[in-house]
Amino acid sequence: MNSKSTPRLLLVEDNDIDAEVVERVLTRLRPDIEMERAGNGHEALLAARDKRPDLILLDIRMPQMDGRETLANLKGDETLCDIPVVMMSTSAHDEDIRFCNDHHANAYMTKAADPQTTRDAIENLLRFWFDKAVMQTARLH
Repeated sequence: MNSKSTPRLLLVEDNDIDAEVVERVLTRLRPDIEMERAGNGHEALLAARDKRPDLILLDIRMPQMDGRETLANLKGDETLCDIPVVMMSTSAHDEDIRFCNDHHANAYMTKAADPQTTRDAIENLLRFWFDKAVMQTARLH
């Protein structure tokens, strides 16, 4: 966790509807988490350097700099490479999943066509990362 006590989430998503789903789940589930949104990879890299989030949710399909390039930049930067990154996509193609695994994404979440299924997946993801993984790591340091 960052040096402040408020956990931080960076959502990198160009789709307003998908971003709203994440924000609603986050507000209901964990209102204490500070969320920042970036609409493309360039904005994401700037935000990650500026505010150092505890978790990055990163969409694959975006304009300008897509999620693949953003992931490669994040994990290739020695000051950012330890930030957990969860890839989100409507794609379940093997090549997308393999790329994310090869570039050290911490998880890969497929967005479902059904909004409720997507909300449930995001809720489970946030519970795991902020209630278990990130908080456990913070206690160890």
